[in-house]
Amino acid sequence: MRFSVIVPTYNRPESLRQTVEALLAQSYADYEIIVADDGSSDGTAAMLAGFPTVRHLRLGHAGPAAARNAGMRAAGGEIIAFTDDDCRPPADWLARLADGYARYAQAAGVGGFLRAPAAVERHSLLARYDWLQNQQYGVGEDEALAGFECPAGGTGNMSYRRAVLEEAGGFDASFPIAAGEDADLKQRICQAGHRLLYIPVGTDHLRAYTWRSFIRQWVQRGRGAARFEEKYAGRRPGPGRILLRAVKRGLALAPHLWRYREKKLALVELLAGWLDCWGQWLAWRQGTYGSSRPT
Repeated sequence: MRFSVIVPTYNRPESLRQTVEALLAQSYADYEIIVADDGSSDGTAAMLAGFPTVRHLRLGHAGPAAARNAGMRAAGGEIIAFTDDDCRPPADWLARLADGYARYAQAAGVGGFLRAPAAVERHSLLARYDWLQNQQYGVGEDEALAGFECPAGGTGNMSYRRAVLEEAGGFDASFPIAAGEDADLKQRICQAGHRLLYIPVGTDHLRAYTWRSFIRQWVQRGRGAARFEEKYAGRRPGPGRILLRAVKRGLALAPHLWRYREKKLALVELLAGWLDCWGQWLAWRQGTYGSSRPT
């Protein structure tokens, strides 16, 4: 089977270089790389010129969902694989995905998980919190074939059969930021009766594990959650609902302190939950889900 790997990007040439280098080093033979450039205004084009086998689509600035859709339209593969411009897949990534499709003919999509580089995780509280989040979503060493509850689905490490993506209509570009658009696609695919396969293959997430990045990430997740709720519940969360969620997350601190061996992780989880609520409130107050600038 032929893979088309699509990487949306916006003004991240240095991390994108590492992504492209990792993709060019894949052990799998039959694939193409498409960088869907969401209107970058920096040195991205000049950097990509050094990789002549990589297809560079220059697009207007409309967000990662629209960029991935443009990449899908240009793709020629039977399987469409997605990763992000701050991710570094292992050399056997596509081979592992292909093996999943070969063993599970009923799988509409196959994906793995994101992780901080090992050296970063040892020294970064925020990276360790990301791994805790992975475990709460069911990420582990065991494969899982399931519906929406499948741990796979995040577009940093995911693939779908092209026919399934076309049936679903691709990504919903009304999600303007990198938050919620992959969950929405997964929801629609699973609602159509398809099943997804999680395999324990990890991709290094090269994002900045700083408090500034953490705050922006979780506020954006809140904005994405508000758009997701509006789409599937028919309403955007209002102040009362958001306040109730914030209170519930505050009350969860005590059991988290009891459960987590590293107590600081409980405080990080509380902050993440409140930032998510803040993002939902901003979406309600401003009537918008934010810009498509990267996290």
